[in-house]
Order: sequence, then C-alpha cells, then structure tokens
Amino acid sequence: MHIQPDTPYHEALAALALEIGLDPGDLAEREELVIDAVAVGFSARRHAGAQGIEMVCKVGPLPQPPSLSLLRLLLQANTLGFVTAGATLGLQHNADALVLASLHPLNMPPVALARACRTLAETAAVWLLAIDQGLDQTDTAATEPQDFSRMTP
Repeated sequence: MHIQPDTPYHEALAALALEIGLDPGDLAEREELVIDAVAVGFSARRHAGAQGIEMVCKVGPLPQPPSLSLLRLLLQANTLGFVTAGATLGLQHNADALVLASLHPLNMPPVALARACRTLAETAAVWLLAIDQGLDQTDTAATEPQDFSRMTP
C-alpha cells in the first residue's frame, strides 16, 4: 500500500528510524528493517476504523507437503500469545511461506515500536529454527498437546 509522505504512518516510521539511529527517509522508502538477518517489513493498515502500522517477518518456507501436525501446531500457536510474542502466524499471499505479523497503533512510542520490531524478528527466528529442526516430527505430535514452553523467545 503506497502512502503519501507526511502521513501519520510515515511520521511513525520516521520516529522509529530516529529512535534506532537510521535515516528516516531511507526507512520510509524501503519500509523494511533488517534485524539479525531477519527482515521486518512495514505497511500501513486500517483495523477497526483506526490506522496502524503492520510489521511482518517472513519465517521461511513451509515443508512440502506440510504435515497435518505442523498445520495444527501453527493454528494452536496463534491461540497462545506467548509462543508468538502476541503476533499471528500466517501464510504469505500466493506462496507457501510462513510469516509472522503484528499490528500496532501509529501513536505507539518509538522505543516501544523498536522493541516490538526486535521481538518480532527474534520470534520469527525461533520459529524458523523450530521448523527447520522438525518441530512437528515427534511420534506423538498428532495426538498429544505440544510443549510450547521450549519455544519461548
């Protein structure tokens, strides 16, 4: 979504850039921040009548074909905020890539927005590692509840 400069969305990006020591114009143009090799993309979103800033991290590709136990795990994770740090797991549009997204108010203090960016990137990295290590490949994955405590970022 292309937003005209000098909007509340761009003001929030500029405040974030200044908070973390980046050039506001560069962040506004790229709408992406890379934290420890994890890209955090930004976009303006409207939710419940209020404009916000959405942050999205690509976790990685889903194993093909994804197992039923992995798909169940991902759905369960969305109902347990602590294993996603309050973000939502989903599929990237037109791809089989797993993403982690969160929505924040535009008036969120820049220091809190910076912390949310880092948390999202760290959580995405944890999920990528867990999936790469075959998180859903245990013998009991389809029949017993998952132990999410080992995934806390």
